Amino acid sequence: MAMELWKGFRKMAAPGTGRLAIQLTEGDGFTYPLYFYIPTITADERYLIYHRATGGQVQLWRLELATGESRQLTYATSPETQWRPWCTDPGVGVLDHRSVLNLPRHEVIFFDGNDAYAVHVESLECRHLFTVPPEREVYGQNCCTPDGRFLVYITTPRGAMWGKPCRGAKVITYDFQTGEQHTICSIDSAIFHVVAYDNDHLVVTHPADHPGMLFVDRTTGKVAVLRDQDPGVAGHPVHFQVTAQGIAYDVPDIHASGLYDPFLHARFEFSLSPEMKYVHIGRDPEGKLWFYESSTSPNSFVHHRLFFLRGFRESGGEDWVELTGDWPTFGSGQKAHFHPQLTPDRQWILLTAGDERSQSNHVWLLDVSDLEATVGISRDLLSPTGAHDRLIRQHPEVGG
Repeated sequence: MAMELWKGFRKMAAPGTGRLAIQLTEGDGFTYPLYFYIPTITADERYLIYHRATGGQVQLWRLELATGESRQLTYATSPETQWRPWCTDPGVGVLDHRSVLNLPRHEVIFFDGNDAYAVHVESLECRHLFTVPPEREVYGQNCCTPDGRFLVYITTPRGAMWGKPCRGAKVITYDFQTGEQHTICSIDSAIFHVVAYDNDHLVVTHPADHPGMLFVDRTTGKVAVLRDQDPGVAGHPVHFQVTAQGIAYDVPDIHASGLYDPFLHARFEFSLSPEMKYVHIGRDPEGKLWFYESSTSPNSFVHHRLFFLRGFRESGGEDWVELTGDWPTFGSGQKAHFHPQLTPDRQWILLTAGDERSQSNHVWLLDVSDLEATVGISRDLLSPTGAHDRLIRQHPEVGG
């Protein structure tokens, strides 16, 4: 069933392709969803949860999609909100990019400095959950388990920074039923993403020496390296999405993408379009639509395009479709990414893109209701070596 959308939202033809684009937020400053590995629309598809960074503050808001009404959810006062080194300083408020939507509980978890709170999306009732010790800080993008039982969050010694020596980064669970906390594992790197694979397993990135994925068992604390130690690999995964089919990921240094089973340590990989530059793989929790943001470079996000993989040609090679032409954004850091994700009704791609009127970025919907599932990506193609002719033909080194 399609989401109900307010008829008053601004509509526009997407640059380059003319697809229908609907602007959900606008005004001064920057607005952007929760970080794109995790849900940002409530389970009933009624509300979008988003950041608003303006006037020296960053707070969380909810947008009622059917009416266009926005309400402020948080009134945090932390003076240290910047997600270092990945984004610009938004000012006072919630810790930027580290809030989480707990779908089953209908709550948004946010950090006001070292204090964790939960605000109910509907009632706006806010409650204190716990306080992180002062010698530590909440460093990474966090998640909730699909059943809503646990918040999983990352802390580091205060002042830690990815890429610099760091001992004792922790992945910690908070139990919403009991209030108990448990350190699952400690990693000597300022890791900055944790995403639930299922209720008992987590995907963590990146270890300090290079990009890559770790698989953590919530119940035992066991940590396994994914892909990097497998036969015949080349390059390192950077961005990933947890899907019903496995882990979808991109490998920028060999310009490839793939699907991975973390239990079987098996993979299937293919080449990205030569027209694509630096990529972020889009989020489809079902793993059926494979789409990507392409930006100029890792540190320059002015020029963006969105690509969809229709499937694989029988004659060889991939069939790519451009969903948008060049759609400029403003500013820098994470606020200037598209960070595309499929909406729960599967009719739209939610993205952050530029609004030339305000010279800032806001939240948009792009119509993809005509897209059918990508053809040719199947779990049947997974293998421990990833050996298949699509990628090996263009990257012989992958064959091992």
